[in-house]
Amino acid sequence: PPPFADADALFTVGDVPIDERANATPRTVTYATFEAWRDRAQSLASFEAFDGTNLTLTEVGLAERVRATDVSPGFLTLLGVSPAMGRTFAADDVGQPVAIVSHAFWRGKLGADPNIIGREIVLGSRSHTVIGVLPERFVFALAIADIWRPFAIAPAQAARNGVRVLVIARHNPTATPAQVAAALDDVSRASKPPARVVTRSVATAIAGNRTTTLTLLSGAVGLAMLIAFANLAGLLIVRSIDRRRELAVRTALGARPPEIVRQLLLESGAIVALGTIGGVLLAWWMTPAAANLVLERVPGEPPFIDVAINWRVIGGLTLLACVCACICGSLPALSAARWNIVDVLRRGVTPSARELGVRRAFVVGEVTLAFVLLVSMSLLGRSLLALLDVNPGFDARGVMTLQVSLPRASYSTGEQVASFYSTLQAVLTERLGARAIAVVDEIPLSGNGGRRLVGARPGDPGREAIVRSASPGYFEVMHIPLVAGRSFEPTDTAAVMTPRVVISQSLADRMFASESPVGRQIWLVQQAHMAGVIRVVGSVTHRALDETPMLTVYESSLQEPTTSSIVVVRSSRPAADVIAVVREEVARLDSKLPVYRVRPMEEVVAASPGMPARRLLTAAFTAFALLAVVLSTIGLFGVAAHDVACRRTELTLRMALGAHPMGLLRATLRRGLVTVAIGMLLGSVLSIWAVYALRGVIFTTGN
Repeated sequence: PPPFADADALFTVGDVPIDERANATPRTVTYATFEAWRDRAQSLASFEAFDGTNLTLTEVGLAERVRATDVSPGFLTLLGVSPAMGRTFAADDVGQPVAIVSHAFWRGKLGADPNIIGREIVLGSRSHTVIGVLPERFVFALAIADIWRPFAIAPAQAARNGVRVLVIARHNPTATPAQVAAALDDVSRASKPPARVVTRSVATAIAGNRTTTLTLLSGAVGLAMLIAFANLAGLLIVRSIDRRRELAVRTALGARPPEIVRQLLLESGAIVALGTIGGVLLAWWMTPAAANLVLERVPGEPPFIDVAINWRVIGGLTLLACVCACICGSLPALSAARWNIVDVLRRGVTPSARELGVRRAFVVGEVTLAFVLLVSMSLLGRSLLALLDVNPGFDARGVMTLQVSLPRASYSTGEQVASFYSTLQAVLTERLGARAIAVVDEIPLSGNGGRRLVGARPGDPGREAIVRSASPGYFEVMHIPLVAGRSFEPTDTAAVMTPRVVISQSLADRMFASESPVGRQIWLVQQAHMAGVIRVVGSVTHRALDETPMLTVYESSLQEPTTSSIVVVRSSRPAADVIAVVREEVARLDSKLPVYRVRPMEEVVAASPGMPARRLLTAAFTAFALLAVVLSTIGLFGVAAHDVACRRTELTLRMALGAHPMGLLRATLRRGLVTVAIGMLLGSVLSIWAVYALRGVIFTTGN
């Protein structure tokens, strides 16, 4: 659970276009909308806003980019978090250069200074006074940050400027998130274009919908344990048959049935207890390594998260193991209770047809469950491969991304920002080659922020589209296919009377149908001006591979420069050389600028939403399927070996009478194959249930 007071009462609030699907990702809202929501539903819930960003930290060693979150004054109070040192934000802190730092940042970067309260640190070329240090265990996974600041401008100005924020709320005991959403819906439906309110619990917003994943993993665990149970029960029955004469002799010598039952239960209990202890020790060793391996692939998770054995789970599994021991020990005891002592002492240990049928039934059950797990693993594996084969609209191979952000205090005008990035692109082109360097404000599969309204003409309420700022050469570097028109050129600057944009094929199809959009104009609602379309490019997936590409508009970075941009490099040179060249040239232009968030584009694709969970499920089901095959093989071997052992006298006589050894081998194998065939047939039927259970996580291309 999130480390907040009464976390179940916390939920995020956003809105989505009315025509969006039900599970659409909520978008940020304007500060004016946030204030209208707070006024409308103040009797039902408390609302606060936040906005993640990055800041350049200087004068504390080398210049470094740090994660920061700007919040409304009551944000930490809403979460129920109090600083370990200092104080929280107050209403009059808005617009003031004050900051609260995380415990890790205070301990690491600030040297655990006990006199940190009141100390000045330089963030974004501006001195900030540290007023608090957060508790060690605090982390807000929706916006992991080292620095927390109050919003830099007053609420009235933020509302006028159209500042966009994320909203979190805590509902009152008498209200529910659904009631809060209903109260806010009128505000969003009256906006242009109309939208509807979406709420999600904070736990779901942080970790996604865990119900499906955990249910499937629990199902795989249950199947594997059923196989182990069937294996143990079958082998204990075989063992009791082999000991039939011993138990009959003990009974003849005066042992009472309860004593025999107690002995068999103690023996099975000892086997199960040793296996349980061994499993706990193995889990104690494996779980942290496996969990940390998974967490490394999940973006946004805190690196210091606790990974430990859950003792409630261990207790539940131990209780289940006790039940298993009782049942497995009782089955041989019940079988022994039906024996006739005289017949056993006279005939020996030859099993009856019923006993053979029970043993084979257990093996059939093992094969059936193993087949279900194998089918599930196959489905998830094919789903993962199908997702990896999805064309995201670009080629990630050989692409390195590096982020650079310019402090507004030093680069206060658009001309300065555009000049820096165009100069950087020019010098990097000289060193790394033509058509190898580009600059963009956000790379694909890293989020769907920057959504704005685009219309066909002035006054058109428009439709929502992703707006990106890209430099000349971006489409060539990313291998985004050209559909029609020309790309951005160095002459597409802010001095051009009519801004020039590139649009995606999806937007062209939506707005212009069968007509050619090149040379036409579109209406940018927020900017309140027309823009000329100079090119149409292929559609790109912005958030997740299994989502439909959104409508996209690309503005020239020379026309609409952004202070925080990503350098995209496609090169056959080693990644270390590329990184070194970019760092060197950035430092040559401005020694105080750090280059951070260095990632290969293939890593961005692998960590995109939905991919880590699918990899986890595929790996887990593969492991359980292999375990099931091993256990089923052991069970089948045990039955076959016991059959041969019980028939040793018969087989010896048949060979003495002239039977060929290969004929006997074929007869023995035929019995095993029949058992496996029956198990696979039943497994095929149960696999229909498996397909139904996995339908929520299986991805198909629709072909």
